[in-house]
Amino acid sequence: MSVKTRISEAVYARTEPERHRCESEFVAKHDKEWIKEYLEGVQEKRGQEAYNRLRNDVFKLWRK
Repeated sequence: MSVKTRISEAVYARTEPERHRCESEFVAKHDKEWIKEYLEGVQEKRGQEAYNRLRNDVFKLWRK
């Protein structure tokens, strides 16, 4: 029997903003085609909301 350990909602709430910031910075360092493929994967695996959020934040970093 396998037990899947999950983090608590409190831990997720504290760590998610930093995880998202790091991911956004990492993705923004790549070329346009790589970013497009990566975002398609995010959309497929995490859904439209996660895709939109990451796409918007990467775009903000690219504009700088």
